[in-house]
Amino acid sequence: MPHYTPTSPVVSVLMVVMGAERSVRRAVESVQNQTLSNIQLVVVDAVGSGQVTRQLESIAERDLRVELVSAGGCARQEALDLALERSSGTYVAVVDADGWAAPKMLEELVDLADDRALELVVGGFTLALETAGGRTAELDVASEDEVFLTQHEFRAAAWRMFATGQLLPASAKLFRRDRAEEWGARFSAERESDHGFVISYLRDVERVGVSSKALYHVSRSVAGRPEGGYRHLEEEHEALLGLYRHWGLEGDAASMETLQNRYIEQLVDCVEDICRVGSPVSSGEQRRQVERMLGTEHARFAASVARPRSSQARSMIAPIRAGNVTLVCVQARLLSLLRGARSLDVAPDAFV
Repeated sequence: MPHYTPTSPVVSVLMVVMGAERSVRRAVESVQNQTLSNIQLVVVDAVGSGQVTRQLESIAERDLRVELVSAGGCARQEALDLALERSSGTYVAVVDADGWAAPKMLEELVDLADDRALELVVGGFTLALETAGGRTAELDVASEDEVFLTQHEFRAAAWRMFATGQLLPASAKLFRRDRAEEWGARFSAERESDHGFVISYLRDVERVGVSSKALYHVSRSVAGRPEGGYRHLEEEHEALLGLYRHWGLEGDAASMETLQNRYIEQLVDCVEDICRVGSPVSSGEQRRQVERMLGTEHARFAASVARPRSSQARSMIAPIRAGNVTLVCVQARLLSLLRGARSLDVAPDAFV
């Protein structure tokens, strides 16, 4: 494997490390061992101490394609922006410290992008999701091969990829770095999620390719949702509605149904997190929080039109529509008892 500093890498891979002692070496090596060797790997060490830092320093010393940036105490999105600023490739990709890329991932994404002059390539991925009961299920998140050469074609079909959970994650994608700079796409601009970068990038993208191959893999836990999940849901839902307004598709039935289904399914998960068995939140406070959640304009409208995919959300839709807070809390508590059996009934982009 050639160890050198490319003057003009084809792809800059961004990675943020915050612990991940057991997985970071595999993640880094999966990038180093790509069949496309002309790459730059910018690793931001957002912890800055311990065994992981020593591992990263050793790797960077041996492979000049790896640039290690120390940013102790830096939040993930700030760290990704720092990595983006250090990048110099034609394209940018994101690999997580708890994920890994198949050896031909970058080569295949770049070949598709170069062949059709694309600004964005959306790849498939697999999500190994560990439930609270200790079970692990693997979800395949992919769509059929397709190329959209105009904004109209892509925007009209985007709802299908939002529905599968493939479009919002920053991972398993190839972005043009010059377009990200031109459009001001940043990870920490508005939302505490990688999805904010993707939404910003999607606003004006024109030529998009979709690969059916799942060449990226990531492991997460059901219990690994970030704190403030409900606030993130509200912010992201408003951002997605704003994206469709920008596209002029706020009246498109298929798109709006997908967004409302996505919202209500994740709202049910947020309610369950509050009302679950063993929750530290008192029963009175549970009811107050759930009442506030169900009383928003977003919730009322989504409940009136949504036809959710997940069985959990379908079982909750009637009491949510009726505004029956007590029954919603009771059913959410029952759902939490069944969480171990929910391994396949989740929205993948809630975890990636």
